[in-house]
Amino acid sequence: MSNDFVKKNYHIIIYTFCYLSLFIGFLFGENVTSGPKFDFFHTWNGAMEFNNNIISSLINFEEIQNKTRVSPIYLILISYLNNVFESFELTRFILFFTLTFSQIFFYKILKLIYYPNITENKKILFLLSCIIFISPSFRANVIWPESAMLGLMFFLIGLYFFIKSQKTAEKKYIYLNIFFVAVAAYIRPSFAVFSIFFFIYSTIKFKNIRIIISIILLNIFLASPALYYVFILDIHFFNQGVQLNSLNLNYLNKILIIFSIIFFHTIPILFYKNFFYEKSFFSKNLSLLILLLPISAVLVYLFSYDINLTGGGIFLHISYFIFNSYYFFFLLVPFFVFFIIKLLQIDFYRNFLILALVVISIPQFTVYHKYLDPLILILLFTLFNLRVGKSFFDFRNLCFLYLFYTIYYFITFFNNYFLIA
Repeated sequence: MSNDFVKKNYHIIIYTFCYLSLFIGFLFGENVTSGPKFDFFHTWNGAMEFNNNIISSLINFEEIQNKTRVSPIYLILISYLNNVFESFELTRFILFFTLTFSQIFFYKILKLIYYPNITENKKILFLLSCIIFISPSFRANVIWPESAMLGLMFFLIGLYFFIKSQKTAEKKYIYLNIFFVAVAAYIRPSFAVFSIFFFIYSTIKFKNIRIIISIILLNIFLASPALYYVFILDIHFFNQGVQLNSLNLNYLNKILIIFSIIFFHTIPILFYKNFFYEKSFFSKNLSLLILLLPISAVLVYLFSYDINLTGGGIFLHISYFIFNSYYFFFLLVPFFVFFIIKLLQIDFYRNFLILALVVISIPQFTVYHKYLDPLILILLFTLFNLRVGKSFFDFRNLCFLYLFYTIYYFITFFNNYFLIA
């Protein structure tokens, strides 16, 4: 009886375990990536400056005492919730509880994309969505609520409606997509760049001039308050805070770190696709291998990221931790470049566009792993085209995915609580 129960309900059991671990983490103030707790308190102090006069604080945002790059909309939300509940912990819990719904929206997207054509096993898709509960960045940034996670939740809702619009002829879904992505962008401006992807593929889908014009007008209407705030009132909230978080459009200095983080989150899929032990590897990729060295050499030459200013991604930190230098990271650069080129070969236009938007979405000087976690995992199974087939969605591959993220979590946990002085 017990074995039958487990077989029928293993997805609920694993979900319950993952969610409870996240809830326990909330109760004990888990801060596995070290920064979110400090960031939340700083955000909270900034939000409290909106308590007395929201309009005045908005207009004089650059003069508030607790300067922050966080969107004023998020600060207003925290201020409002605190005024309602009159409690720091209760406000934090409401935000935490709300942000955990991202998993449900992720599951609904996966089901829309893969069920039933790719897989008829909805339990596997449900468990795949629960992976984000193990993600160190997701855990830390919902336990200590961060604007990126609230933006991500609304982005997922917008993504769901985009997928719906691609599968049906109903126009309302693309308008809902535009609205929720706009909400995500007001909370976390970096999500605004994905509107480019949605616009391009929506126009390809509908091919109707009236619909295209209505899409353009709706985007302009929803973006107008932000454009007025930034360009007319000249309030650049995204360039506030400490110098290392200010804007830096030298993407050539950051692109290798971004590639390395994308590569890291793609490893479970790459194992599934035999990326690391492809048959006749050299004969199949000879021309590509010839190009790797000069491309890698140029990227390494242009790389001047200072890890002492924080950020850098997991591979750069491993290199610095083991060898006290970037040499190991530089040795991995050809792998990152090879992976990116192979990714583009699958579906050049789609994958290049998503890749470019991911890079553009990080305009600040530092590149933290949390900027792309769990966003990349979500994009890998939704917008990127990796040709993930039916054979991927079995329990064995899912176990490997869970093992991968569990190891990643414990490495992050050990690094934060035992290695960082």
